[in-house]
Amino acid sequence: MIGLDRLLKTKGVVAAGQFSEDGKIIRQVSDFPADMMETAELCLRHNRVTADFLTTLNEKSARSWLPLVGWAVWGAKRSIVVIGNTRVFVDTTRADYNQLIVDLYSSEATGPRPMNY
Repeated sequence: MIGLDRLLKTKGVVAAGQFSEDGKIIRQVSDFPADMMETAELCLRHNRVTADFLTTLNEKSARSWLPLVGWAVWGAKRSIVVIGNTRVFVDTTRADYNQLIVDLYSSEATGPRPMNY
């Protein structure tokens, strides 16, 4: 993963942050309202629910779905992409999701290692 400051320069990104395994904010960068940045605990909870879903899917299918690497939720105006313990809020219509996934997943890590759930 590239640094959060560089993520913020990716097309459509309006905020980025990292959170710990207990849902506390490690670091954040943005001009986004504080109430939206306080979503680390929700992201952590969603990570666990999605990992449970993938475990069940893994049991019912001949394909391997684990470990969970990340997830995304698209909204009409805003979306969120989470890889490990890094979350990025984007303007849905402006985001370059391909570049964002490459930046979040494929680049060498510059911060805490992503968690696998």
